Amino acid sequence: MVKNVVFDIGNVLATFKPKEVMEEFFQDEKAARDLYELFFASGLWNDYDQGLYNGHSLKQIAIEKMPMYQREILALIPAWAKYVRPIDSSLQLIKELKKQGYGIYILSNIPEDSYVYLKDQTSLFDDIDGGIFSYQVQVIKPDRRIYECLLEKYGLKSEECLFIDDRKENVEMALSLGFSGIHCQDPNDLKEEVRKVLYAL
Repeated sequence: MVKNVVFDIGNVLATFKPKEVMEEFFQDEKAARDLYELFFASGLWNDYDQGLYNGHSLKQIAIEKMPMYQREILALIPAWAKYVRPIDSSLQLIKELKKQGYGIYILSNIPEDSYVYLKDQTSLFDDIDGGIFSYQVQVIKPDRRIYECLLEKYGLKSEECLFIDDRKENVEMALSLGFSGIHCQDPNDLKEEVRKVLYAL
């Protein structure tokens, strides 16, 4: 029986589309493409999520690698967090689940800058009972240890948790640990997908 629903943030509770952010932020197509490659294709952003870099050290590393884009990099970090926008329908779903008595948790790959921005500037965390954020534990999904951190910290049982993520490999790891799971491909469909899973169980 599911007693808790565990949400990812990116593309589940808030938008996270790096290519679109880069294109929106920079007018220069080459700069947008090059900086996307630098941050997201190289694994550098995974290290940022993991807490191996903060915003300041990330900028330093990026400038060392692409000094020709120093001005763009300094402008991008941490302003990019403003482009991570809460998804109203998902936040409403959380409120409905909370009223029905479910525990609400977050398990997210997220850097500290983004967490602080979302906490201070949005209502994303208003109805949350707890969460594990990758920068805090220096582990990112789909490493099983981050799921185990959540279970241990809050005394949860995996078989009583429904896990929702936009990345298939993250859901597959959750399933292997005993969670129920939903691969969220469109947040607009999430309410119906959650309803089907909860009623089926």
